[in-house]
Amino acid sequence: MLMDTTPFRAPHAPARITFLLFLVAASGLIFEITVTRLFSFFFQYHYAFLAISLAVLGLSLGAAVSRFGGAQMKQVKPLTLLSIGLLGLALSFPLIVIGMARLPWTESIWPRALLALLPFLLIGWWTALAFTHFTAASGSLYAADLAGAGVGVIGALALLTIWSPFSVTLFLGVMLALAATLFVWANARAWRWRALGVLCIVGGVWMSNLATGWLDALPTHTANAPRDKTMLAVLNDPTQAARLVRTVWSPFARADLVETNDPAAKFIFADGGAGSTMVHFDGLQLDTLNYLRDAPEFIPFAVSPVTQTLILGAGAGKDIVMGLLAGAQQITAVEVNPATAQITRDESDYNGHILHNPDVNLVVSDARTYVERSTQPASLIYLNLVYTQAAAPASQALAENYTFTRQAFRTYLEHLTPNGHLAIVSHNALEGSRAAVTALQALSDLGIPPARALDHLVLSMLIADDPTLRTSVLLVGREPLNQTTIAAYVAAIQQQHMQPLFIPGLFETAFAPLRQGASLRDFVVADADYELGPTDDDKPFFFKLDPGLPPAIGQALVIAAGLALGLLLLGLRQTAQAESGAGWRALLYMALLGLGFMLVEVPLIQHFQLLLGYPVLSLATVLGALLLAGGLGSWLSQRWPEPDLLLRIWVTALCVSATVVIYWVVLTPIVQLLLPTPLTIRVLATIILTALPGVAMGIPFPSLLRLFKANQAGIAYLWSVNGACSVLGSTLAVAIAMTWGFGLAMLGGAVMYGALAVLVWGRRVNHK
Repeated sequence: MLMDTTPFRAPHAPARITFLLFLVAASGLIFEITVTRLFSFFFQYHYAFLAISLAVLGLSLGAAVSRFGGAQMKQVKPLTLLSIGLLGLALSFPLIVIGMARLPWTESIWPRALLALLPFLLIGWWTALAFTHFTAASGSLYAADLAGAGVGVIGALALLTIWSPFSVTLFLGVMLALAATLFVWANARAWRWRALGVLCIVGGVWMSNLATGWLDALPTHTANAPRDKTMLAVLNDPTQAARLVRTVWSPFARADLVETNDPAAKFIFADGGAGSTMVHFDGLQLDTLNYLRDAPEFIPFAVSPVTQTLILGAGAGKDIVMGLLAGAQQITAVEVNPATAQITRDESDYNGHILHNPDVNLVVSDARTYVERSTQPASLIYLNLVYTQAAAPASQALAENYTFTRQAFRTYLEHLTPNGHLAIVSHNALEGSRAAVTALQALSDLGIPPARALDHLVLSMLIADDPTLRTSVLLVGREPLNQTTIAAYVAAIQQQHMQPLFIPGLFETAFAPLRQGASLRDFVVADADYELGPTDDDKPFFFKLDPGLPPAIGQALVIAAGLALGLLLLGLRQTAQAESGAGWRALLYMALLGLGFMLVEVPLIQHFQLLLGYPVLSLATVLGALLLAGGLGSWLSQRWPEPDLLLRIWVTALCVSATVVIYWVVLTPIVQLLLPTPLTIRVLATIILTALPGVAMGIPFPSLLRLFKANQAGIAYLWSVNGACSVLGSTLAVAIAMTWGFGLAMLGGAVMYGALAVLVWGRRVNHK
């Protein structure tokens, strides 16, 4: 018997289909990032996270619709159907942004969430349809899909830098409408004029918004706005006669400048919630600002050495002014949002050119990363967490923040001069207490046990009926606080009628067990009503004060689990009669891949956020590298003949699992080692470390589609199961991180890929 020596030739989809899939994937990722910006503005931080799960949910449901699309749809030619779908997707973008912009403000997320779901559903349907008709070329198609998504990440950041999220979304409609028109002209002639009509409509809406900004001028007056959107509370308060003066969008946050009938101050709000104050100053007469000395926020400046002051979170400049008022000779102000910094600079005539003061150095960066890389000691490191107009701090429960962890506090303390202080002004006594406990843990890490570390801090609270107005002031010394500092602090809080919570030797009730020798862990566990334990880089949820998962995460987890389990059981029922058993295996493989991919992706983004500093840069670098590397792996898999695929899947699943386990051990030390290096080196290292598992992660999915293209589950249904489990995986990653840490979430991803390897190995053994 002669051996077949014919070289294997990988099947390929038509080039125009591959290009369109690339374009659709890029549009989907750009819209996903854009909608997180919109949700963060309309709702709260954690709904920005849910927007990511919403995207995966829409893709999964779209694939399911493709599977059960009905007989009429199956009678239409595939290229005609793809043409119509592309036109519908292009038209959906202006419809949803107009709806989002014009819907009234409300506590409910569902109206805007359902609108945002529509494009993702259409993308999922279109993508599953393309894979169904060109399954043999799944490797090259999946490579185009991941590559498009990777390019979309970079494109989103670039577009959000120059346009508002509304204009960016409209641009996506224009881009897809143009591609659809060209495609329709060649493949669905009956739809030519309809395609031109869609292009004219979408293009007209986009150009009109660029010219007039009619969509960007959002309606602000409503009685049902979320309480934490303090900008709306100010604008709706008739006693303040407030008006929105200017809006600047950035990839980080929207910044709004608001004026009131008080000529002494203006306000800059980030995403309509976190507000900072800009004080009116002529730049010369500091005595005119003496009224600021009567605010609780000024206490750290009054009792601390301020020669070299480091302000983390400069906002609109009020904290800088207080530093100058206290006599600071050198102020370094760090602000993470470039839009806030831009507005503050542009208002120089009002704020006394505060950012151009020769004693002030403004740095646009993440606070933690800046301090980690700085070699300049500070006599006072100042963090003011208080939001203008008493925002509800509970809304930030899901905000992972590396500025308030035990490792961060240790870094701050190490950067203080011998008699320097770390000052934290927070919303209430609970946040102040958690900051104090975290500081005690940082001091313990430096070799000072809690009983002695208590001599390093003082804590007090403003008395108020509203808990969100009970501003607390914490002062932590690198050395034990001397009697002069304690006396000055006591005098300051008495003058402002504040309640002491802990004063060494004077008022020690709150931390009495620690003074008597109790461990920090036992002290924290004793209070089961709140989570007041020290936060960690692995679990950096400083504002999560209530035990258990936040309702938003709990509800999302239940819904995602129900969807994934329902689709999986339905698919298993349909394949129960299959003699080969291939159907249930395909479904289980896809479920494990969906869970594993997201359990690796989410922790990777978090780990590298500390290294890169700017959160948006971390998202772009990690997600872009992971998708592009996965696209390369998928392209490589298309070159392998089908008989070899099962072995290759087994090898790559093992490689991913082993790599993730290694990362679980070494990633944190690597990040710490790379922190002092230039940004270019840190970005390059992030790309390399992400791409190493990313190439292997892009191989199993298209390979399994090729292997199971003829089974009863159907390609579209396999896609929907994978998508539903990806939704579950992303939500599960956050739930695990909030309970046990991101490291354990990443380890969960390794377990999923390991389970896949075991199942595939069993399949290979049975076939031998």
